[in-house]
Amino acid sequence: MENQVATAWAPASLSNLGPGFDALGAAIDGLGDQVSVERTSGRGMEVTFDTSGVWSGPTDAERNTAAVAAAHVADSLQYDGGLRITIKKGLAAGTGLGSSAASAVAGAVATEHLLGGKLSLDEMTAAVVAGESATSGHGHADNVLPSLLGGFVLMRSSHPVDHLRIEGWNDLSLMVGLPEAEVLTREARAALPGVIPLTQAVDHAARLALMMAALHTRDVNALGRWMMSDDVVIPARQHLWPYLESVVQAALEAGASGCTISGSGPAIVACFRNRGHAQQESIRSAMQARLNDAGLSALVSVHHIANHGALILDGDRAISWRSGVSVPAPTH
Repeated sequence: MENQVATAWAPASLSNLGPGFDALGAAIDGLGDQVSVERTSGRGMEVTFDTSGVWSGPTDAERNTAAVAAAHVADSLQYDGGLRITIKKGLAAGTGLGSSAASAVAGAVATEHLLGGKLSLDEMTAAVVAGESATSGHGHADNVLPSLLGGFVLMRSSHPVDHLRIEGWNDLSLMVGLPEAEVLTREARAALPGVIPLTQAVDHAARLALMMAALHTRDVNALGRWMMSDDVVIPARQHLWPYLESVVQAALEAGASGCTISGSGPAIVACFRNRGHAQQESIRSAMQARLNDAGLSALVSVHHIANHGALILDGDRAISWRSGVSVPAPTH
């Protein structure tokens, strides 16, 4: 008997992380989007939003990230029947935590499972990148690939089949500060320089390589150092986050190894080797206080790298799309 409905969840993601602009992302636990896809008797695609989610977006199937990704999967599996997509947003738009990417990935994974197919990674990558570009206008993969695969992912964003995945590790903790501030992606893109000197480009590449070495050796202190080393993108965008310098200073003084912006903001992420609740609370409260001092309401919470990536949900069970193994179901 054919499946009539399937549900998937995809995690939030960090991107850029200092010198990793448009090239490095990481999936994080605790935040993400859930998408259910159901067969219908007609043709075409319907899109609805679960009202218990934190946000609702466009229901036009041609502009909705989950629907566009789902349509690509359906086409690849030669399915021409009808689909109804229901999206439960755990992430608001414009956070710097890959909201549109999570919906695109969950939509693609749920559709593949519903239709009983098994697409290649290249085919799924094409689907989720298309979904991401439906709202962002850019076919970048630095959020969708981490959300799909889990862990850290380094890639050529314009050719995402060229990528390298690295597992997160247990004692790497992340403190994410999410202020109630709006940063428009198009404004953030417009602030970037069109050309940089060769010497600066070479140095930027070296910083990213050193940060990747820190991931391979699981050196949290080195990771923190290099994620704060960008001298191309963050300086050009500094005016978009007037609170950033103060929050970074507070996080470092409280014991974090590094702190930077995620994506185009407003989210800020600090990394640290977790040595207990007291240290964790010190970093959290320090970041919270500085954001509040800047006149911003903010949620500051601790996270870890989500190594399992996108999950297929079946009652109380969850199965990693990447590995096929059963894992704990997401609690948020």
